[in-house]
Amino acid sequence: MLEVYLFVNPLGARCIRSEQNIMRLADHLNSKVSFQFVPLLNQQIIEQALPERPTLAQRNAYFNVYYQAILAYKAALFQGKRKGRKFLLDMQTAVVNDHQKFSQNLAVEVAKDCRLDLDMFTEDCDSDLAKQAFKTDQKLAAEMKIQQSSSAVIFNCDVSECGLLLNDVTYDSLCDVCESQGVATREMLMAEPNYPKNDQANSASLGAFPPHLRVL
Repeated sequence: MLEVYLFVNPLGARCIRSEQNIMRLADHLNSKVSFQFVPLLNQQIIEQALPERPTLAQRNAYFNVYYQAILAYKAALFQGKRKGRKFLLDMQTAVVNDHQKFSQNLAVEVAKDCRLDLDMFTEDCDSDLAKQAFKTDQKLAAEMKIQQSSSAVIFNCDVSECGLLLNDVTYDSLCDVCESQGVATREMLMAEPNYPKNDQANSASLGAFPPHLRVL
């Protein structure tokens, strides 16, 4: 079984594609893959969002927006993994595709669309439990040496305790992992015709693993 930890920017466009690629893989492998979307917040994410020559007040404001978005995601997860993942994708879509600014009102509207218990959701958004979950996620990212969002750590639980770090989660690169680990063939994973196949990465091999993978 594959176990996948995808570290995501809660408001990032690139992460939407990575999340969709992970879910596509899970659809193909059925019960053979377990995955988590782990929110990441570090200086690099804030720097990428800031305007040129930002003030300290702007830095603090941007940090707070991302932090509140993560707490909202954690609050959604408390009501189930599927609902939490849907909330994350819908929130990212609203911000990235629909160009809405993240706010608590937007979070509540997304939660309503996801059929969450709104009273529980709003209470959990500001709960110590959500804040502790955020700290736990950041500790996990540090332990796995994650530097950038849209990075994934993949474990093949059947053969090794070592994880593989994948910094660019395209569907093609996920196929490389599965094929190199003997989990599934590329032909099987690329068989479904309804998905676009232009999400490509360098698939040359180096020993047992592709060059964009690193053993942790």
